[in-house]
Amino acid sequence: MLRSFITWTILSLTLVANAQEKGNKRILDTLMAGNDSIVIFADKSWEYIKMLNFDGVTNPYLSALATELGWKEDWVNNVPYTYDNDLSKLEDTVWLCIVDDDNNEFCMPHPGMVTSTFKYRGKRFHYGIDVDLDTGDTLVSAFNGIVRYAQFNDGGFGNLIIIRHYNGLETYYAHLSKLLVSPNQEVKAGDPIGLGGNTGKSYGDHLHFEVRLYGNALDPETIIDFEKNELKKNNLLINGQMFSYSKSSKSYSSSSSSKSSSTDKNASVHKVTSGDSLYYIALKYGTTVDKLCKLNGIKKTDILHIGDKIKLK
Repeated sequence: MLRSFITWTILSLTLVANAQEKGNKRILDTLMAGNDSIVIFADKSWEYIKMLNFDGVTNPYLSALATELGWKEDWVNNVPYTYDNDLSKLEDTVWLCIVDDDNNEFCMPHPGMVTSTFKYRGKRFHYGIDVDLDTGDTLVSAFNGIVRYAQFNDGGFGNLIIIRHYNGLETYYAHLSKLLVSPNQEVKAGDPIGLGGNTGKSYGDHLHFEVRLYGNALDPETIIDFEKNELKKNNLLINGQMFSYSKSSKSYSSSSSSKSSSTDKNASVHKVTSGDSLYYIALKYGTTVDKLCKLNGIKKTDILHIGDKIKLK
């Protein structure tokens, strides 16, 4: 036990020394926060010791393969998307281990009802899953990993947390009311990371949850069963077809645009068609889910049926 402590202390001091030379920052102190050691700099910034020389690689096998394929991925704490890889051009099949012996845990971020899936909504593609919740509900990390991003995002996500996991995936948790973690903090599956909310461009409190591989969105339902609240499979075979939505976006947007242009913005009633949800209807007519529920005497969790008429005003 003593030998392990001495070894870790020497390693910590070495990392601190390297970081001081590299970053040209004067170190004031180091301290323990839970199981983490933190370095305090003279400019009032701080950093987890284990992250001082971190290169962003959480899955060495996948990183080596990505380099061969020409994929790039950075470790940036203040930008959600920092890379441009088109995985729809992938010609071979890539094997991805979702959980393994070293990181074998999974936890549902929130066990709520799915209100919107991975699909086109009007002119835009919805790159994740929306899960119903109440503001203040606790959200947890899906897998073991390291927080890459945790701050308010003015691009529509509101309070957003991004975690890069040891399987190589990144998960996104958007519209939160409160952040409970910081960038570069290591988390375990099931650790509380934030509270659900309705921040950003959101029509009612819910969790917008995404799964991404080198910046490209994967349908979360490919690996997660949202009804049983469990992982569907331990391994995943990645192929270009999983990202084919990026190829058809232009043609779909064109047809959606013509359909949208014929929509009467002054309409007082919307007739439900296949794929409609309260979130989509609210977005389409510039209203909110809460207003629609109040007008129609329904709940956010109620199931819409094709042919139902939803009052808009």
